[in-house]
Amino acid sequence: MKMGFLFLSMILSVSAFSASRSITLVNYETNGVKQWLPGTIIVKKGEEVEITLINNVPSGVHGFFIPDFDVKKDVKKGVPEVVKFTASKEGLFNMKCHLHPKHVGGQLFVIP
Repeated sequence: MKMGFLFLSMILSVSAFSASRSITLVNYETNGVKQWLPGTIIVKKGEEVEITLINNVPSGVHGFFIPDFDVKKDVKKGVPEVVKFTASKEGLFNMKCHLHPKHVGGQLFVIP
């Protein structure tokens, strides 16, 4: 009986937890290929998402773009930038560099 109560208490405390998520993405280059890592991020619908972007690529400014959430930022080498948005809809959304379309893109997965 006590185990069931403890488990229920844990579930209720998780569901009451503040709906926000902080993530750091780092831009890297290997053999001429540039990408933000991690390449896929997962958040819950309704969460306030804050992404810190760190560009370590020696070739200069690179972009970060999530078109479906109107997120767009130019990121200079060595100057961290922060983007914030609400994950207001579920699904799988593209993340890419709006400055260099041939760079490897990523995905934002918003779950229920």
